[in-house]
Amino acid sequence: MKRRLLNALRKVHQVPGVKQMVKPLIRRKMNKAIDAAATHFFEHFTLVVATEEKDQIACFKTRHQVYCEEMGFEEVRQTKMEYDEFDEYAISCYIKHKATGDCAGTIRVVMPQHSGQLLPLEQNCSDAIRMDENSPTRFARHSVCEISRLAIPKRFRRRQTDLKLSPVTGKSLDKNLKKSKNNRNYPYLTLALYFFAATICVLRDVENVYVMMEPKLARSLRMLGIEFNQISHVIEYHGERAAYRLSPEEFLQQISPSLHRFYHKITKELEGIPSFGAIHKPKPSSLTVKQQKTKAA
Repeated sequence: MKRRLLNALRKVHQVPGVKQMVKPLIRRKMNKAIDAAATHFFEHFTLVVATEEKDQIACFKTRHQVYCEEMGFEEVRQTKMEYDEFDEYAISCYIKHKATGDCAGTIRVVMPQHSGQLLPLEQNCSDAIRMDENSPTRFARHSVCEISRLAIPKRFRRRQTDLKLSPVTGKSLDKNLKKSKNNRNYPYLTLALYFFAATICVLRDVENVYVMMEPKLARSLRMLGIEFNQISHVIEYHGERAAYRLSPEEFLQQISPSLHRFYHKITKELEGIPSFGAIHKPKPSSLTVKQQKTKAA
C-alpha cells in the first residue's frame, strides 16, 4: 500500500505544473509544524550556557549517561562524567526540562585559539577529511570551530509508549496518549541543540563551523533548509559519520522563515541569561583544568 502511494505521488509530480503547485503547500505545512514545535519547545524547555561548574557537571553527566552507559561509545568512568581535552577550549550548553530541571540534551562548541588546539575531527578523523578549500587547516584557528558531543538522554529519545511518565510534562501519560501512534515526544530536540550551538557561533563571529554527523541527519536537516557541505567520505566512527562544514552567514540566509523565528526566539532566550556575556569569553572548564593538573603531577 505504501509503495503504491509513493509511486502515485511520483507520477503526480511528473505532471507539468503540479510540482510547482505542491511545493508551496508542503513548505507552508512544514512552516506551521515548525512554528508549533517552537512554541511547544519554549513552553517546556529553557536554554542554559554552562559557564558555572554545576552546569558543566550537568553536561558531562549527561554525556556519560549517553556515550558511556547507553551507547557504549566510551568507557564507563568512576566520576560518572564524560569530558576530554577539547572541553578546555569549548563552550558547553544544554536544554533544561522545566518540569523536572533535568538536562534534556547537551552539545558543545569547540573553539580553538592557537595552532596547538585541534578540532576533534582533525584529531580523530583526519584521514577522512578531503584536504581542499574546506579543510579547517586552511583557516586561522580563531575562525573555525566544531559542534560536537550532542547527547540526548534515553528518557527524551524514547517513545511515549515506552514510559510511564511523559518526558515533556513529567506527569503520568494519559491512557489515550499511550494508545496513540509511536511518535517521538519531541522530535526537534536535536534541531534545537544544533540551533543553540549555531547561534553561539554567530554571536562569536566564527566563519567556519564543522561537525561530524550521520548522513541521514544531514539529509533531515537539509529538508528543513539547513545545507551542510559534506567534506569527507562516510567513515565508521560510532556508526556511520561524515564531516560537514557550514558557514553561519549561509546558515542564516538559507533557513526558512519559521526557522528564522525559531532562531530569534533562541537569541532572545540567550540574551535573558545572566552569564550571556561569557559566551563571548569562554573560560576553560574548572573540571578539565583539575584533570590536567592531576596528569601533570
